Amino acid sequence: MYGVDGAVTLCRMTSISPICPDCGAPLGPGWQARCPQCGLPLVGPDAAALWQVTMALQAIDHQRLMLVAHREGLLAQLRSRRDAPEAPVPGTSVPGGPGLLPAPGVGAVREVSGRSAQTVLLVLGGLLVSLAALVFTVVSWGTLGLAARTAILLALTACALSLPVVLRRRRLAATAEVSAAVGLGLVLLDCYGARAAGLGGFDRMNPSGYWAVATALVSVGALVYGWGLRMKSPLVAGFLLIRLPALLLVAASGSGRVEAYAAAFVSATVVDCALLSGVHRISAAPQGDAARERLGGVALYQVAATFAVIWAVIGGSVAGAGSMTATHLTLVAWAAAPLGTLAVLALAVSLRYPGLPDSGRQVAAGGAAAALLLAAAGVFRVLLAAPAWTPLAYGAPAAALVLAAAVALRRGSGQHPVLLGAGCAAGLVLVFTSVADVPELVRAILAPLGRVRATWAGTPVPGWSWHIAPAALTGLGLLAAVLTIFAVLGMPKVPRAVLEACAASAVVPALALLPVGVGLPYGLAVAVALLMAALATAAVVLSPARLSRPSRPAVLTVLAVATGLALLWASADRAASIAALAVCAVFGAGLTWRTPATAPLTAACTVLAVGVEAAAVGATAGLSVPATALAVLGVAVASAPAAARIARSARLARTTAVDLAHVSSVVEGTGYGLAAVALLLTLPYPGRLALALTVTGVAALGVALRADRRKAATIAASCLFIGASWIRLALWDVHTPEAYTIAVAALALTIGHLRHRRDPAASSSATYGPGLTVALLPSLLTLWTDGHWLRPLLLGLAALLAVVLGVRFRLRAPLLIGGAVLLLTGVHELAPTVLQVLGLLPRWVPLAAAGLLLLLLGARYEQRLRDARRLRDGLRRLQ
Repeated sequence: MYGVDGAVTLCRMTSISPICPDCGAPLGPGWQARCPQCGLPLVGPDAAALWQVTMALQAIDHQRLMLVAHREGLLAQLRSRRDAPEAPVPGTSVPGGPGLLPAPGVGAVREVSGRSAQTVLLVLGGLLVSLAALVFTVVSWGTLGLAARTAILLALTACALSLPVVLRRRRLAATAEVSAAVGLGLVLLDCYGARAAGLGGFDRMNPSGYWAVATALVSVGALVYGWGLRMKSPLVAGFLLIRLPALLLVAASGSGRVEAYAAAFVSATVVDCALLSGVHRISAAPQGDAARERLGGVALYQVAATFAVIWAVIGGSVAGAGSMTATHLTLVAWAAAPLGTLAVLALAVSLRYPGLPDSGRQVAAGGAAAALLLAAAGVFRVLLAAPAWTPLAYGAPAAALVLAAAVALRRGSGQHPVLLGAGCAAGLVLVFTSVADVPELVRAILAPLGRVRATWAGTPVPGWSWHIAPAALTGLGLLAAVLTIFAVLGMPKVPRAVLEACAASAVVPALALLPVGVGLPYGLAVAVALLMAALATAAVVLSPARLSRPSRPAVLTVLAVATGLALLWASADRAASIAALAVCAVFGAGLTWRTPATAPLTAACTVLAVGVEAAAVGATAGLSVPATALAVLGVAVASAPAAARIARSARLARTTAVDLAHVSSVVEGTGYGLAAVALLLTLPYPGRLALALTVTGVAALGVALRADRRKAATIAASCLFIGASWIRLALWDVHTPEAYTIAVAALALTIGHLRHRRDPAASSSATYGPGLTVALLPSLLTLWTDGHWLRPLLLGLAALLAVVLGVRFRLRAPLLIGGAVLLLTGVHELAPTVLQVLGLLPRWVPLAAAGLLLLLLGARYEQRLRDARRLRDGLRRLQ
């Protein structure tokens, strides 16, 4: 059937139900060649064309309906944003067309939206009305009778409080909020006016008590009023006012104690928590849509909760201050009551408050723990009755709470946020209380340093006082115990190695200072520190394989801290210093042998310990400073062959676990440092300095036997020998410059010759120039002040030799430098004769010679100018 299939296909594509083009009767899925109603033929070329036109028209109608619906939707959206500020979009314009006129002020930009203008007007209006009411109450109150005043204020208040009902029916929510706020302000003014007028004997009441009752009634009324009318401003006003009655009641009672105000703050916090909990429970109910609408959204609830938390923090701070300043148990009990109430509230919030995230639960639990610790610490502080033990009064409960939380977390299967929060808060309190003992601990640890000068530079005092406050030592021990338990139990999200290192840093000073705290002799504290260092060294050296990986930082921390304390404290006594340095040197050697990771560091420490040991032994034996410096230099010289031996072992044992090559370099470098210190010590003694330089030069020649050190060591040895020779010459009152320069010149020429042999392309100015300059220039300068004939002769021969060698080997530097020196030497020798000849000439001859020279120069200059003019004229003729 021609045309029917095409019509069916077109209907399916356009999703339009087929109808008869003539009568409009619907055609079913099985329609035939004629319409069942009117009999119109539906097949053939004409029917097919009619079907196409009909389907196209129906598709156009369908598209038009869709566009009209889209237009209505866009208009509805734009109408809803009629008063909202719209940012101008560059390049846009209002489309024009027939019958459409551009809107006036299309290009203008609205700087203030309609809603902003509305808010400003309402706020200003409300403030002005409230100000007018205040002026009327305060200023114009006495000009009216009692009945008139009462009627006016009550009428204004009633109008302001009833007007929001009408405004909300007309959907003027913002105006209703302002009217309600003005009404609440008028209620407070009514209370003020009633007391000022003496109604009901209110003027005879205590002002604070009167306002406590008034604010309590107004706050409750505002909450009920706002909840009933579903407005925000009364709810906010009631929530803020409800915390004033308790404070005003405390003021009315005449109590100036901090504990009473803390109780007032906490009582307001209790009311806040009750209100917020009730509102949250009502809003979270299945039928809580109306409650949420009355609250005005989640933002207002969050702001109220934040304000309640701030008020609770203020109350806790005031109560904590009362607990910290209480002098007897009664006051402590008064301060502990609000603190305990806050702790119960915070704990209840952290445990039972629905929807609170884990971070919030941790903060609440931390607040509860802090409140409990403040309350308990106040009791302990009063019982101890000693200011020095105050930090311990706070630290002991904190340590107990920290340990309890750690044990509970260890036994539990998960990381409970309440336990984490309480443990973190208690840990912070423990740390803060430990900081209070830091000054006393630092003073006790550094006390032996005050005796170092008297011990080593003067006559040692037989006895001295070294003590530490028992409270500070107890606090350090408590912190060390807590950290040790943490290291054993572990903490979430904290590496065990960090915990063990922290525990070791606290345990070692606590144990080392224990003999000082109980009044035992000085040497026992040093012995305890050395014993701990020995145990740590033995743990590393004797059984390194048994040490688990996490425990190694703890052992190394014990070793470092104990060794440092032992050396620091031993410096106050010569015998103790010698013994401690010897023991530390042995420890360092053992650790270098058995610990690959720290071998370079321990090797350097070992060499330093031996050097300082030599200095200590020399000073104790009564040697002078130069002799002691030579003893230190001996250790430095001995470190060179030791480093060479270690380097040789590194080449032979390629598979050793310790990097012997690095250890060898560190030992050698530390020895050089000791040599520099020894030389500095001998600076005030020139004779000993020359000897020390000579010894160091000999040691440098020994280092030069190593192939990898040959060049640098040879140069260093030469410089050291030259310095020693200079000092000796100066001590022998030798003033001839050649005695000082010949050795330097020989060294420079030797180095330059070696370089020239290795690199023939190198310039002679760089290779031989420095040596020739040092050899000839000082003698040339001295020549003009020396009247003896030997120096010019020798200098001329040396310069002549340099010239001959420069010509023979075609070297520029010897030729030029030697020739210049030879010429100046000849001038020096001919100068007396020339001066004598000049003395025989008339005095006009030098003037005439100078004049002729100037004339010659002028004529030459004129000739150059003439040639330039001739060239210029020739160029012009070419044009």
